[in-house]
Amino acid sequence: MRRMRRRSYEPSISERIERDDVMRNSSSVCVALIVGFMAVGKSGHAADMAAPMPVKAPPLAMAEFNWSGFYLGAHAGYLFGRSRVFDNGVLTEPGAPTEGGVGGLLAGYNWQSGSLLLGLEADLGWANAIGHGTAPPPPAPPPPPEPNTYRLRWDSHVVGRLGYASGHWLVFATGGLAIANFSFQEGVVVGAPPEPRLSATYVGYSVGAGVEYAFTHNLVGRVQYIYDNFGSKSFATPGGDIYRVDLTGHTARAALAWKF
Repeated sequence: MRRMRRRSYEPSISERIERDDVMRNSSSVCVALIVGFMAVGKSGHAADMAAPMPVKAPPLAMAEFNWSGFYLGAHAGYLFGRSRVFDNGVLTEPGAPTEGGVGGLLAGYNWQSGSLLLGLEADLGWANAIGHGTAPPPPAPPPPPEPNTYRLRWDSHVVGRLGYASGHWLVFATGGLAIANFSFQEGVVVGAPPEPRLSATYVGYSVGAGVEYAFTHNLVGRVQYIYDNFGSKSFATPGGDIYRVDLTGHTARAALAWKF
């Protein structure tokens, strides 16, 4: 019996073309899937990374305050004056207190170079500093005389300034001219008409020191101490007496000024 030989199957040309198209399409799909998975992985990795912290801009440095320029202000304080009185060459009052409030205006100009400050300043203050002498010790002729009266009516200064500036702070010293108007009235016995008030303008010297602080670029505050030696003047009374009065003063004051 003859065994039949199985004939192998050969695909047709159209079947081979169709099979190749399917393989190409499958390869494209695989490549697309791989690329997609890679893109998803990268995006996930990027999302997991911490976002960079924003860089904060460095703070702006505060501009240094410059003290140069013109300023105008007002001052107020208290004057502790002393009147040293000689009556016909005899010391009768070694230091009669002549005290009171003082207030007025000031103006000046500063030049600053680095931390060094140079300046000129003038001020005028109206004062109500009053003092009284002491009655002569016994034995005194009856009736006893009333004490002398001393009054400082105003004072003024024209000074130079030397200071050290550090930002909004200024420490300074002053020195220059001191001027004051002073009146003297001799005491009379009780019931007698008052003696006339004699006045004179004193000219002497002044030294002092203080501290300033700039609240803004224009507004400046100050505290200050001033010592004045106004010198001496002589007063001739209608009765023929000659009084020589030496005048000094210590002033503590505060001021506010506007710098232009």
